[in-house]
This record gives sequence, C-alpha cells and structure tokens, in this order.
Amino acid sequence: MTGLLLTAGCDLEAILEVDIPGKVDAESLSDPTLASVLVNSVVGDVECAWSNYAAAASHHSDEWIPTSGNLNMREWGQRKMDPQALSGGVLATGSCSSNYGVYTPLQTGRFQNNDVFDKLAEFDAGDVPGKAQMQGRVRVYGGWALIALGEGFCSMALDGGPEMQPNQVLEVAVQNFSEAISGAGDATLVTGSYAGRARAKLYMGDWSGAITDAQQIPEGFKFGADRAGDLDIRQNYLHRWLNDTNDGISKHGSVADHFRDLTVNDAGELTQNDGMPDPRVPVRTIGNQAFDFSTIHYFTDKYTSRGDPAPFASWEGAQLIIAEASAQMGDVATAVGIINALRAKSGLPEWAAGASASQSDVIDAVLAERSRELFVEQAWRFNDMLRYRGSAHQISFLGEPGSIHPNGLDQTGAEYGTVTCWELPLVETNGNENINR
Repeated sequence: MTGLLLTAGCDLEAILEVDIPGKVDAESLSDPTLASVLVNSVVGDVECAWSNYAAAASHHSDEWIPTSGNLNMREWGQRKMDPQALSGGVLATGSCSSNYGVYTPLQTGRFQNNDVFDKLAEFDAGDVPGKAQMQGRVRVYGGWALIALGEGFCSMALDGGPEMQPNQVLEVAVQNFSEAISGAGDATLVTGSYAGRARAKLYMGDWSGAITDAQQIPEGFKFGADRAGDLDIRQNYLHRWLNDTNDGISKHGSVADHFRDLTVNDAGELTQNDGMPDPRVPVRTIGNQAFDFSTIHYFTDKYTSRGDPAPFASWEGAQLIIAEASAQMGDVATAVGIINALRAKSGLPEWAAGASASQSDVIDAVLAERSRELFVEQAWRFNDMLRYRGSAHQISFLGEPGSIHPNGLDQTGAEYGTVTCWELPLVETNGNENINR
C-alpha cells in the first residue's frame, strides 16, 4: 500500500524523463567535432568482434578438444552450433561481451564502418583535420570485419541484401582495404590493409594478387586488436574462455593432443615428441582439470593474460601467404625457401626433403607449417580447414575420419556435431525479405 501512496504523490512524467549520462542523440553525431569519437567507436567495435571471432574459430577448429561443463560452450567445442541450437543463438545475437557472440558484433562493426565513412564525407574538410585519414582508418577495420564474415560463414547477407557467397563478401573486403591503402596515411594501417587484402585474395584463389600484397608486409610487422583485462568487452577472449588457468570456470577447451609436445627432427620433418621442441607451439599443463572436471587442461603460453593483443595479421602470416600462393602456382622453391627461413628464425632444422618434394607435398607442408607458426592465431587454422574442405589437402574436423577423434566421439565419449562453416543465422534468414528458405 505504501508503494501506491508514493506513486500517487509523484509526477509520473518527471519520473520517465530520465537523463542518461553519456547518451548522444542522433543530431549530435553530425557534429564534426565528434569525428574522432565516431572513428574510435568503429575501431573498438571491430577489435572486440575480431577477438570473439578469432577465439570462436580456434575453439571450433581442431586446435582444442571440448572440455566445457557449460552447454553453450560445450556445443562450440563439439561442432553443434546450428542456427536453432542454444549456441547458434549466441552466435547470431550474442554481444561482444558474451561467450562468442560473433555475427551481431561483426555486422555492427561492418555497418559502423560504412555509416561513419559516409558521415565523415558530409563534413567539411576544414572542420575535420585528417578527414581522409579517418575515412581510411574506418575502412581498414571494416575490411577485417568483412574478412571474418566472409571466411567463417557458409553464406552472408549485408544490409538486408541478397544471400552472398564467401568470395562475394571478400570482394567487398578487398574494396575496403583498397580504399584504406589509398587514404589511411598511417603506415601501420596501410600495411594492415595490404595484409587483409592479401588474405582475402588468397581465399579467392588470386595467387599472384595475394603474393603482390603480402610482399608489402615488412619483417617484424604485427597488427592486432588492442585488449585489456579490466572490462569484458576489452578482453582477449581466447585467453578468457580457453586458456586462463587462474579462473576455475574458464577452461572450456584443452589444447588438442596433436598440438602437444611438437618437435622437428634432424631431417626437418614435423614430428611429435621426437626431436627438437618446436618453440612456436608452446603448450603445457600444470595438471589442473578443465571445466568438465574430467579432462586435464593443456594451455598455450602464446597468451598469458586477458590483456594480450588479439592478432589480425603479422609478417609471418604474410610470408606463409606467399608460400602457399607460390606453391599453388607451381613455384615450390619459393615456398620451401620461406618454410626454411621461418624455421631458421626459430632455430629449427631445414626441411631436407623439400628440395625434391612435389607440388602437392609442398602445399601440405605450408599448411602444416602454418598450423605451428600461427597456432591459435588470427583464425588461420579454421580458414585452412574450410578452404581445403573436400580437396586432397583436407584437414579433418574433430569427430571426422582422419582427426584424432575419428569415430565421431570426443575424449569423454560425447558425440560431435557436423558443423563446419557457420550457417547464416535465423535472425537474418527470417528477417531478410531477400532470402527465401
């Protein structure tokens, strides 16, 4: 009764007129003094989305075995994220701070890239110093959002348009990166654009174009999403959900058996527990149980905190793009030379058999080298598994013949699903009038 009396004595309209601190109305977004704020919002959106995507892609690949006691995360590890499953819903509508919200954060970053680019175009150049560079900056990050949307999903739709195949999405990414290269100005962003464009061209089979762009990446280059451990949306999600040994509920995957104790023998053959330890795949355990309380948790020292950057691209990644594209074009000598050069940097033996290896063997060698050089980095393993699906170079998903779990069951006896690429979520197929299913 007291509540009713209080309500009766109040001005209801005054209660509803709440001033939300930090709220920016739409009209204010047309203020050129907010240009840098708009650009930074694009960067923040895409960095968080990429961190989620890279973690989800690694978890879904064969780099980790499923060890979660949480249904959603268990289904990620067991390849059961169909659009109607619980994890499929998170995949579609989860936020940047949820466990692997992917689709909505990536689409948000991509849309923001276009929206802010157009807003900047409306501003007078005299009112926005560095306007062209700002437009180039948002294009860089928009391009990387498109890389993830094109690579990870079986098909895609942009802005309510028709269903697109991966190569069509990646063509839009190429356009974004090309605009960034022309306008970004900042050397790191321009180089990051060349790296993204090379990756897109590799996926599309433009071997010579991929090589030309990847050759623009200087040795030592790294481009990553800045992360921090203080806020959920700023965390490195691969470390947060898979790798962190200090959190009793975060060990949702354990590094898969075939990525443990990796070595290289005297002949330069990639081995396991037979030869020189491969420092590129630093995996160990302290004997803790993972979140399923039945599997020992193995983790990697590539990430040691939730504030570690989430890499987009690197010189090593660019070199392996050149190696793969060269091998695909029949230039196996260049590919083998890159493999040996990368090994030399890590103090590992050269691949002796590479001098007489066939084109097919060299392509396999490049993929194997990338699995070590870029282990749990940049979503490359997932990329390779999807690109070579159904080919002579196929990399089996866990649960499939040829994997470490060939009978369809994980290490606990639980059944794997059949998801490879991620299906276009129901939130898109049900709400997009241009898609008929």
